[in-house]
Amino acid sequence: MRNNSGERGNAYIEFVLVASFFFVPLVLGLITVCIAVTRNFQVNQLTYDVGHMLANGVDFSQQANQNLVVNDLANGLSLQANQGNVTGSASGNGVLVLSVFQNLLASCGCANGGHVVVVDRIVIGNNTLYTSAFGSPASIGSNGDVADYTTDTGARADNISSVIAVGSGGVAYMVEGDFAFKDLGVAGFITNLGAFNRVVF
Repeated sequence: MRNNSGERGNAYIEFVLVASFFFVPLVLGLITVCIAVTRNFQVNQLTYDVGHMLANGVDFSQQANQNLVVNDLANGLSLQANQGNVTGSASGNGVLVLSVFQNLLASCGCANGGHVVVVDRIVIGNNTLYTSAFGSPASIGSNGDVADYTTDTGARADNISSVIAVGSGGVAYMVEGDFAFKDLGVAGFITNLGAFNRVVF
């Protein structure tokens, strides 16, 4: 009678080797996607929290408030502090764009009367990752205030109506967050992971 135990052992080893080429990438991909989904939830919560704080009067031109966002609320997202400015930098893997909009009265007697304009904008993080599509002011002061928003046509943001209706004389607060998860991914399978979220108050 022949002893096939050695052949069975070889079959097990071959199965494990062949299966590992399938299961290892599958497990790594699953872990990567799970981490990305978790970070996506974090980005959503971050933009909501910062938007709520902005609408309640927190001054994000102050470095201490920016540090609160970077070090506590955005922990693990590689958002870099500005080091004393309101226009961002070119470092880090994330950016928050904070904007305050106002619908100027048509009776204001100014060039932007009857238009929604950006009156305040602060960028925290890597400003090369994302630029807001809602207004492009020519000049922003050191505290985030848009200079000459009553006459600067670049400050107009009438396209915000695609997101929220701002009544005459009304104000809206918006936070946009864009993050790249450069530390995640499986080469050739999962690339360019990231998250974007926008909240309006």
